[in-house]
Amino acid sequence: MSYQIPDEKLYNLSMIQEIAHGNMDFVNKMMSLFIETMPPAINEIREHFNNSNWSDLGAVAHKIKPSIDTMGIDHLKEDIRLIERYGKEASNLNELPALIEKLEAIIGKIISDLQAELDA
Repeated sequence: MSYQIPDEKLYNLSMIQEIAHGNMDFVNKMMSLFIETMPPAINEIREHFNNSNWSDLGAVAHKIKPSIDTMGIDHLKEDIRLIERYGKEASNLNELPALIEKLEAIIGKIISDLQAELDA
């Protein structure tokens, strides 16, 4: 089972640009911060899943939820909330592998796109 990544742009920086009031250094810093912090968080989610640490899995999902919202990642807004809830409730555990795979695929693509945007 492999999640098919949509072809469209998967993030929207308008909320960050609004907060930045035209300060591109701030926007670039937020992009860099996302690139730095997301891979370890995604790895933590995967690790907690593999070790059946449901509440810790939910806690990490809760921690990255604001980043997903702020970066305008609409494809994951619902999914990250489901991952958080299923982890905290230790429920619907059979749905977590597909949700985590989608999270990993989309975040991986976004990180690659953000890096390309920063390098441009």
